[in-house]
Amino acid sequence: MNTQQTIITKDETTKKEQPTHKKEHYVVSSARRLKEIAIQQGLAANLQPPKAEETLLKRALYREKLLREQQQQNLEKIVKLAHDYCNDETAGDPDPDWLHRFFEMAKDIHDSSMQKLWSQIFKQEVISPGSTSMKALKVLKDMTQREAQTFQRAASLACSFGQDNSKKLLLGYKCAGTFFNFYKTDGPQLIHLGNYKLPYSSLLLLIELGLLLSTELESGEIEFEPALPLQYQGKNIAIKPMQKGSRLVYYRFSPTGAELCKLLGNKPNENYYDNLISLLSQKFMVETDVAAKSISTMA
Repeated sequence: MNTQQTIITKDETTKKEQPTHKKEHYVVSSARRLKEIAIQQGLAANLQPPKAEETLLKRALYREKLLREQQQQNLEKIVKLAHDYCNDETAGDPDPDWLHRFFEMAKDIHDSSMQKLWSQIFKQEVISPGSTSMKALKVLKDMTQREAQTFQRAASLACSFGQDNSKKLLLGYKCAGTFFNFYKTDGPQLIHLGNYKLPYSSLLLLIELGLLLSTELESGEIEFEPALPLQYQGKNIAIKPMQKGSRLVYYRFSPTGAELCKLLGNKPNENYYDNLISLLSQKFMVETDVAAKSISTMA
């Protein structure tokens, strides 16, 4: 009886000790993490005794060496990824000044997902010189990872309609004096952009970045004939209003925002697409999977 009691006590003690060990393994203090970063960046001279031969100049040169090595590694990764994306397409001759400025910006791109995007830009420029402006590259370089992810989510919802091929973020529609928009939460037939990780605060961020124009716009009155062509991420749709006075309400991407959307390519959000079709079907006759030739004729 006493032996069994002792065994149980030991087991319980072991269980209590395990979480403490796990916590010590994963939790790092801010001071320790800061020191690790400082050592990695060659900036820890005042946090630990430097070697006698490590003068201030030598430490500065060492830090410069680390920086140059990291930048070289970044560029080599981007070039390798771009090469992997190539499919023996016919190549052009990129402008030397563009290449110089591209590499000057790309060398400081550390995030792996952003490196993939920059490699796609590089590949596209080799195939079609002049396809990406310096302004677009500068905006992209200055984006934080969070900002880039927000923009990518918005770009996946971008569409165009009518004869205007500019990228738009469709909000909803007006119909016979009744305004429907995606931010209205009451009513099961309406779409809320927050469901796609794009709340109003994200739109404000994109406006601040100059990627989305700040004014909410509406289309002209949509005619019964011919059908209005609408393109969403490579999907061709045609819509006809069921009643007079129907208008689409949207935000327009800025020229730079539209250019970056194009660079990202078609990455449709299928759930959004299904809900968009469902919403439009309330007041429009909607035809999906329209042939590209038919879309061109309607436009």
